[in-house]
Amino acid sequence: MAGHSRASSLQLALLSLLSAFLLFQVQPVIGKFILPWFGGGPGVWTTSMLFFQVLLFAGYAYAHGLTRLPGRWQFLIHGVIVLAAVFMLPIAPGEKWRPANGDDPVSRILLLLLANVALPYFALSSTSPLVQVWFSRADESRKPWKLYALSNIGSLAALLSYPFFFEPRWDVVEQTRMWSGAFVVFAVLSWLGARADLRAPTAPLAAEVGPGADDASTTAVSWWRRALWLALPAVASALLLATTNHLCEDVAVIPFLWVLPLALYLGTFIICFERERWYARPLWAPAAMLLLVAAGAHEGLADAAWFHHDLAPDFRHEIALVGAAMYLGCMVCHGELSRLKPAPRHLTEFYLFMSAGGALGGMIVSLLAPRIFNTYAEWPLALVVTFAIAALSLVRAAWSRAGWARRVALFAVVTGSTVAGQWFVSKLMGEKDETRIDVVRNFYGVVSVHEDYDANGAGWRTLYHGSIIHGHQYLSPEWRNEPLSYYGHDTGIGRALLTLKGRKDARVGVVGMGTGTTASYGEKGQVFRFYDINPEIPRIARKHFHFLGDLEKRGGRVDVVMGDARQSLEHEPPQNYDVLLLDAFSGDAVPVHLLTREAFEIYRRHMKPDGIIAVHVSNRYLALAPVVERLAAAISMKTTRVVTELDGFDEYTSYVLVTNNDAFLKANPSEAPDKNEPPAPSLWTDRRHNLFEILLKE
Repeated sequence: MAGHSRASSLQLALLSLLSAFLLFQVQPVIGKFILPWFGGGPGVWTTSMLFFQVLLFAGYAYAHGLTRLPGRWQFLIHGVIVLAAVFMLPIAPGEKWRPANGDDPVSRILLLLLANVALPYFALSSTSPLVQVWFSRADESRKPWKLYALSNIGSLAALLSYPFFFEPRWDVVEQTRMWSGAFVVFAVLSWLGARADLRAPTAPLAAEVGPGADDASTTAVSWWRRALWLALPAVASALLLATTNHLCEDVAVIPFLWVLPLALYLGTFIICFERERWYARPLWAPAAMLLLVAAGAHEGLADAAWFHHDLAPDFRHEIALVGAAMYLGCMVCHGELSRLKPAPRHLTEFYLFMSAGGALGGMIVSLLAPRIFNTYAEWPLALVVTFAIAALSLVRAAWSRAGWARRVALFAVVTGSTVAGQWFVSKLMGEKDETRIDVVRNFYGVVSVHEDYDANGAGWRTLYHGSIIHGHQYLSPEWRNEPLSYYGHDTGIGRALLTLKGRKDARVGVVGMGTGTTASYGEKGQVFRFYDINPEIPRIARKHFHFLGDLEKRGGRVDVVMGDARQSLEHEPPQNYDVLLLDAFSGDAVPVHLLTREAFEIYRRHMKPDGIIAVHVSNRYLALAPVVERLAAAISMKTTRVVTELDGFDEYTSYVLVTNNDAFLKANPSEAPDKNEPPAPSLWTDRRHNLFEILLKE
């Protein structure tokens, strides 16, 4: 009998591990699959995360209700659901799910996920609480919490293995097939587990109370405990998603920056639920408070006159600081949650409230925040709320100390926390930026316009996407058509457009409108056709900048095509462009689907024989130039690099110009590669690409 018990325990442990692995690996797999279809922005991941969190709650609610039915009904219902999920495989979305220009991206993503992954994910999400109930029913003396920690280990393994093992080796279609095959194994193990539970005794779960709990098994759970079961994971979930948004907006929209925060988040679950003593309030709470302040205020400190240290942006430092702050904040939230664990008889109810909290945090960041904030204000607010939870947990720790020192410590903590918190909030929220004249936030990010003046009264306007400059313009009429920022006469795009001087039949395509600065090169009779996915950009370019209107006054033509540029170009007849500029940025990263072989085949179809494709590859973190050079070679075209340095309003720029125009290539010899460039990457395609391999070395 002992051998049978060990075999049953091993089977349930394997089921718990596999289900958790599949549960969390499907998220980056399907996220990367659909990312190119929706513009490549961070909103794709946060919307997907919201879907998965809500479905996780649904799975836990199902498990909570299922365990209250007679055993035979449990076996039949769960067997039908798992079998139906198998018939939904494979999970790769078909081409019919590609959005049409003008579709609402949020609703389209949710419908796509609902049709392709909902049922398999629902079956997986219910497994962890069900397995723990089966485990406890088989032997009342066994504690189910170790299985919860084991499932989190499986989740962590899924996330860490994806960017380092699965993503570099297999394309996204192959990944979905492998995942679907593993799901069939999961289905078999689920059937065996449900069948074993059907034969198990129907005695109630053990009356043991989890560590730190004060409710006996026969006592109803108090309302305040349920409220904390909901609130603590909600704060941790909001902090997770706000951190992910923050990193993707400032660094790049890549699976690595999706899974890293999620892996750290899961790591806190493992530590807190494996051993209660590993979460020591006096150790974790002060560290969390310190790092939360540092993460939120480091940008403000860099601008402070009294702060004399160099805080120049570096993606490794930023990832480390922001990730550490989020990790410690979640450690406090989940540590406090673990101290509220109930008796095993309340197991599924506990998971139900916990998953509801996670879904609530996701809704706050993905649905509520974009509607009530015009910036990413949920990031500093999540830091502030987590800071308050850490401070309260430290106060509680001090209160539990015996002797007179307890009172002194309590007073010091309260005073210090209040002062630090007030300073923290003032630094994060700050005073209203008087230079900002317009700001808007939507699915594609935060765009703002600032107006500044120098000591002599000369003015200029600047367009920002997040913290990244997307163009300047002088306000004075005599200077306002001077191309600035990334588009000056010596830049790659400047040199390409100057070849069109005096050619009235010239046609120019621009992917990514920004301020419309490239229109300053346009002349009478020339056509400048702009592609942009963000519906707010044309409004801002017309309202606050003059490049487009001034070109029309000179007799040129401005066409605007809304929607994803690649989809638009794919369905248009050949445009016969003399110059095509790729300048579509999401934060500081080019959407990957614009940098694949399939995309460049589309661009080549729209070019004149001696046309020039100018690819703006300026980036603080990613070596994009080798990617473009490899793509150009794949479509039998040549390249040259043009690099310019920072000079006043002219930003540092790096362009790769793709053309078979030998005269242009001879007149513009290529710059040497950057010393920090990694080795040349593999050829990027729609199915296989990995931004992790082109991160700059320093």
